[in-house]
Amino acid sequence: MAYQGFAAGAALMLALTLAGAARAQEWRGETAGGSVRAAYTQKGRPAGVQFECEAPGRLRTIVSGTGARYPEGRPATLVFSVDGVATLLPAKAEAEPHGPGSRFVRSDKAAEMKPLFDRLKRGKELELSSPAGFFRLPLKGSGKALALLAERCS
Repeated sequence: MAYQGFAAGAALMLALTLAGAARAQEWRGETAGGSVRAAYTQKGRPAGVQFECEAPGRLRTIVSGTGARYPEGRPATLVFSVDGVATLLPAKAEAEPHGPGSRFVRSDKAAEMKPLFDRLKRGKELELSSPAGFFRLPLKGSGKALALLAERCS
């Protein structure tokens, strides 16, 4: 009997831990201080990629680096591969605002990003490559986050 209670308790703790980890990594659509963004987050902070509203109908894409420093304005290519379908986007390096490294950025009309956003909303996994390397992100929740961005940045 004591073993069954222990096993049930251990299973509950594992389930709660996994649920917490899943919530700690998610796509979020946020509005703060008049600005709106959609981002993959870890522990509530953008991690990897974010899309921000620069002005009505204008989006800024920001892809995190690895802490390495690149010359300001250096051209780069970002590859967004959603479930095996790739989109190549030119970008430029800029200094991270809160660190010693660089990140990669670009600016687009919102309408130009629609095909990529449609794939991100429907997809299961994003593989994102930049000069800093590549990483994979789940896309669960991206549809809701990107819909908020599209609605508030039109």
